[in-house]
Amino acid sequence: MKENNKIIIIIQSILLLLLLISNLLIDYWIVECMVNLLLIAGIAIINIRSLHHHNQLSTNIKKLREETVALEQIVGTLQEETEDYDLLFNSLHGAVFSIDYINNRVRFSKGAEQIFGYSSEMLIKDPTIYKEIIHPDDIKYIDIHESKLKVGRSSKVEFRISLPEGPEKWVVQTATPVQDQDGTVTKIIGQIFDITKQVKLEQKLKQLAYYDDLTDLPNRKALDRHIQKALARSKRHEHNFTLMFIDLDDFKKVNDTMGHEAGDVLLKEVVKRINDCIRDEDLISRIGGDEFIIVFEETNKDVIEDIAERILEFVAEPYHIHDQEVKISLSIGVSMYPDDGTDKETLIDHADKAMYYAKHNGKNNYKIYTPDLNTTDLKKGLLEKWVDAIQKFTNF
Repeated sequence: MKENNKIIIIIQSILLLLLLISNLLIDYWIVECMVNLLLIAGIAIINIRSLHHHNQLSTNIKKLREETVALEQIVGTLQEETEDYDLLFNSLHGAVFSIDYINNRVRFSKGAEQIFGYSSEMLIKDPTIYKEIIHPDDIKYIDIHESKLKVGRSSKVEFRISLPEGPEKWVVQTATPVQDQDGTVTKIIGQIFDITKQVKLEQKLKQLAYYDDLTDLPNRKALDRHIQKALARSKRHEHNFTLMFIDLDDFKKVNDTMGHEAGDVLLKEVVKRINDCIRDEDLISRIGGDEFIIVFEETNKDVIEDIAERILEFVAEPYHIHDQEVKISLSIGVSMYPDDGTDKETLIDHADKAMYYAKHNGKNNYKIYTPDLNTTDLKKGLLEKWVDAIQKFTNF
């Protein structure tokens, strides 16, 4: 545009000069011809310049079209890659999520809907909506988990969720924060898995390892741990601790005359009656076929004697199994910390001796350990059988 202005100025100057010359020339037609020639020359120059700019513009348009085509190809490629990413994002096991604090953007994969019952859109709109279905006892674990993430620490948390329809689920969430150069958390990415089957399997294995299959009572291994902890508490807080060893009298006769199925029914009924005679905080364990141990904490001798008498009386009442009346009695031995021992092995051994004394002196009775029982000649004691059982379990 500036060059065109210059040409126009030049032409105007020439015209002025011609006008000046025309005043001096006599022949007017010569001046007019010269003016026309100059006008034609100016128009030609302008046309040449316009043609040049047109060619340059055409070149630029062509180049722009080529760049547009290239950009369209890039956009198409990016779109395909985005579709592939979304497909992968939504096909991963469990649920995948990302929370972008800088761009205020949240993403949840389709797997989140299967776990929480909320659509991806609902979770994106409100990423905390799933907290409404978290088990109340597990909220504190979520709070700790989120606190770690806010300060830039990776975290993992297991919690339970209760859906409006369907059983309770166990869920595990692992998350990693992304930080900028200043250490500010800008994004959180993570995964969520439904581990309900795994937890149920672990619970079942634990049940098999620590609980009796017939009565669902803690077994010998679980009792061993409980005694150690209870004894430690008793020593720490200086309160008493009692073991009550119970053995059914002549239980073998029931199995021999009525069969093992009837014997199993009788064992369950006996356990129910014993449980009705003790407190909720007392622990009863089945350690053998017809042998049980009850653990009492912070219970004095008078209370233990009352409980023993109540158990003997209640368990001795008749049972009706397979349309037959069945009677059974118990022999009970008791040892108490710290009077009868200060360690697990001694207390077990002394409760065992007391029980066998009661059994060999009329049955359907109880005996609290006394030192003179150490001279009594009895068969293989509970402590020896206890050690044998624990060793077998460990070797297994």
